[in-house]
Amino acid sequence: MAVVALLAPTGCSIGADKEPQPVAGVPKEIAATVNRLERAIAQRDFGEVCDRLFTPAARKRAGDAECAKRLRTAAQGVRRPAIEIRGIDVTGDRAAVKVATTAEGQARLIDTLRLRRDGDRWLIDALR
Repeated sequence: MAVVALLAPTGCSIGADKEPQPVAGVPKEIAATVNRLERAIAQRDFGEVCDRLFTPAARKRAGDAECAKRLRTAAQGVRRPAIEIRGIDVTGDRAAVKVATTAEGQARLIDTLRLRRDGDRWLIDALR
């Protein structure tokens, strides 16, 4: 990172000549769902996660009516959680989002979130 900060003022770039384009369309919608998940977990709003971000099947697997309670219990002691999107692959009404998750005092984990379109929104269906 220090090398990038050192080279930036001189006009040097590392990598391709083209800068990445801003996310738009379906990938932007999917990224918004993942960002809502990150915020809800950080705020310990597990009702938001279960009721508004999970598909009905994911909610059922997470304990259905006990979903928020189970997530709250599982998240005890987790501080400063963060989710970084590494890639989004969309196939029809399904998406796979490669993420790196971190929390204070814990190792970074690479996971894949599976999302499914439900009407005009994308919901989390599984973590693989």
